[in-house]
Amino acid sequence: MNIGIYTYGTRGDLQPYIALALGLMDRGHQVTISATEDFNDFVEGFAIPFQPLYGNSETMMNSSEGQAIVQSENPIKLMQYYFNVLHDTREPLRKSYYEAISKVDFIIANAMTLPIVSAIAEKQNKKMALTYFMPPVVTTKEFPLGDFDFLDFPWYNKLTYKIAQRFFWKIIKNDTNEYRQELGLNVLTENLLNYIDKQKVLDLYCLSPALIPQPKDWERHHKITGFLTVPNQKRDAHFLDRTPADLTDWLQNGEKPVYIGFGSNGIGNTGKITGILSTILEKTNERILFCTGWSLFDNLPKHDRLFVAKYVNHETVLPKCKVGVFHGGAGTLAAMLRNELPVIIISFYTDQPTWGKLVEKRNLGIHIPLKKLNADKLIAAIQNIQSEKIQKNVSAIGREIRSEKGLENAITEIEQYFTAHAE
Repeated sequence: MNIGIYTYGTRGDLQPYIALALGLMDRGHQVTISATEDFNDFVEGFAIPFQPLYGNSETMMNSSEGQAIVQSENPIKLMQYYFNVLHDTREPLRKSYYEAISKVDFIIANAMTLPIVSAIAEKQNKKMALTYFMPPVVTTKEFPLGDFDFLDFPWYNKLTYKIAQRFFWKIIKNDTNEYRQELGLNVLTENLLNYIDKQKVLDLYCLSPALIPQPKDWERHHKITGFLTVPNQKRDAHFLDRTPADLTDWLQNGEKPVYIGFGSNGIGNTGKITGILSTILEKTNERILFCTGWSLFDNLPKHDRLFVAKYVNHETVLPKCKVGVFHGGAGTLAAMLRNELPVIIISFYTDQPTWGKLVEKRNLGIHIPLKKLNADKLIAAIQNIQSEKIQKNVSAIGREIRSEKGLENAITEIEQYFTAHAE
């Protein structure tokens, strides 16, 4: 099969697709990943063909407007900014999607690409499967949507998903129908999510059932598969000797550090984080491995107990850390728990608060929204999270996640779905 994978957003949105692409390629399929052009080297570093989509996610986040909005620490404004950028660049963006999809026979997409990809798939009569790395937004009576977990009973739970789906449709409706008209397709009078669901499109949530069990009232085309993890041999080959020697030496010469990193989430108030790091180094004896990700820092403290990097190989480095402090992205959460680290989630927006509340509820860690973060709270959290009870829970969930076959499950579902529609 000739399969195209489409994602638009941060490195965390992309990374699980590396695992999926490698797994599909191992089964003999031709796979191309399409994402913004700044991820070209990252994807091709795994020997996966790359087809760029218009735009540069890191540049967008670090633009003057992007930084101003990030500094507001307002998740609604940040989401609006993101969709405004997509709207303003829609013409070259659509063209890049159309060119990429024209080169493949089958399509794997996610929520952020759905308005454009679904229209092209329909126009070109190509089958599409959906994949997500966030808590489910498929209606169920068993539990409410994460952001609406004030109550928990069947009719209310189902209502929370309908509210979220309507909100999503309100945001994307005009651009979706504008493009459908451009392609000569019918304008949608119903929610795009309902329209696609009626077609029984394969809908995979690639997260651990140990964290969120699959609801019994879902239809068969909705599945929770388990996290997608790059196979060990592929991961080792790619990252062989890529951990810098100075970081290796620093890790080996001292107590296990606290890992702190916020990935591709732009931090507008870098001074706040710099101050927190300085206070931790001053008030405690903790060693800190700090990953800047996409954020731009000018005056980070210099200290022998602080090591600063842009990114690190989680699978090599996390086993040598004792606590993980991060934004709450699902991919990083999977890596943390797989390596049995108690976690502190500093949530920014979208699904991150949901993961934060979930790890607190399961006694796997502590949740602190970014707006409420200060040095004293983080120091207390680092101390409290190392309790025997939390470590025991983290070790148990880590064993469960390592035993899951998320990648294998996802590939099997995708192959069966596309094969059935290729006949």
